[in-house]
Amino acid sequence: MKKKHVGALNLKPGPTESGGPPQPVGGELLPSAVSALSQYWILIILLLLPLFILFYKKRNILLPWVMRLLTR
Repeated sequence: MKKKHVGALNLKPGPTESGGPPQPVGGELLPSAVSALSQYWILIILLLLPLFILFYKKRNILLPWVMRLLTR
């Protein structure tokens, strides 16, 4: 027995509500703490990006220095 699959083109339209005035959606807009936190992270990354680029270019000098600090 084959299972019947519903195809998107075979669906019949259902009942709709039209002609009435649009209903307002209630709620209160509050500032999001997540967006504020992400802005701080973006600022920190932008400030540290030149430092990261410099460290990447001078890694042959920086890596032995970091290894000495870590192995103490």
